[in-house]
Amino acid sequence: MTVRYIYCREQHTDGMAELSQFSIVTYERRPGHWRAAITPIRRSGTFIQGKRTSSVVTPDDFASEPDAKVAAEKMISAL
Repeated sequence: MTVRYIYCREQHTDGMAELSQFSIVTYERRPGHWRAAITPIRRSGTFIQGKRTSSVVTPDDFASEPDAKVAAEKMISAL
């Protein structure tokens, strides 16, 4: 399995979720089947309580790593 960590540094100021508040990890489930996991970046000292979601994975497989990253960015923008 290939895994790549991508730290988002882009910021939006139009009321959408900011990409800078999330990290995206892309991974290849099998050759030609890419997905991305999206995790909110938390400040040190905070922790996950109860049933909070710690990450979300793109629901579909993509043919390439860049396609999976774009899909993850679209999911963040929809938040």
